[in-house]
Amino acid sequence: MMMGGGLILTLLVLVVVVWAIIKVFPDWQDRVGLNRREDSRREDSAEETLRQRFARGEIDAEEYEERHRVLREEREESPAPPEE
Repeated sequence: MMMGGGLILTLLVLVVVVWAIIKVFPDWQDRVGLNRREDSRREDSAEETLRQRFARGEIDAEEYEERHRVLREEREESPAPPEE
């Protein structure tokens, strides 16, 4: 009876540790090379930076919309990366 409880507790601790690591390092797929869409990641990063600057009040709504439009246009103009 004691062995079953210990096994369940061990598995529970392992799940919590893995979950915590994923939460602490949300970009882990990029770090280990599992995310093969570098261009997409770069564009997402640019859009995320823009959103953060707008949220902090560094840029106003008009500047945000203009820069967001430019990012969307650049994404539409660039060719899609070849799929492997």
